Amino acid sequence: MNLFIIILSLVFFYGNYIYGLDSEGLTGIDVLKALKRIPNCDLSDFVQSEDDSKLLADDLKTYCTTSDTSKQYVLICRMVYYELKKGCKLSGSSHPSKAIYRTEESSKKICGKKPIQSTNQWIWEKITNNGENNIGVEAKDLCTKVTSDTNTIRLARFFYKIAPRVRHNDQTEKQGLLK
Repeated sequence: MNLFIIILSLVFFYGNYIYGLDSEGLTGIDVLKALKRIPNCDLSDFVQSEDDSKLLADDLKTYCTTSDTSKQYVLICRMVYYELKKGCKLSGSSHPSKAIYRTEESSKKICGKKPIQSTNQWIWEKITNNGENNIGVEAKDLCTKVTSDTNTIRLARFFYKIAPRVRHNDQTEKQGLLK
């Protein structure tokens, strides 16, 4: 009986770690609905074509709605939402370059880009409230985790494509407030 309880505990813990079920501080979010509350925020400002905009919206509808968001998608949805929320406030040369959304890349290629650890640390601090909330993954492993699901790899690629510019402006804004 004790062996059964130990095995059950390990399965539960391992499942929590894999799918982020221990992410008490993170709840599902309807990204499209939340973006509608931000003035002048349009997905087409972040992608190169109308087809890309439609595909991005479809993926957000499929994986990032409050009622339907399964635990393994909450993390990438929160990351994309924070990025778009900040990105919508940028204009002119501060705005990120438009991404080609429909392109798919491997997890290795996405996570192998140069500024990945800076981006991981930045978004991890934002979504964990500087480490106060447990999301089941450390900053250094964030890219690998969110790109491990082939269903949402386009969302992850999109996030990491436009994140460096948004991160830079967010950090610059934060430093300006601290002065």
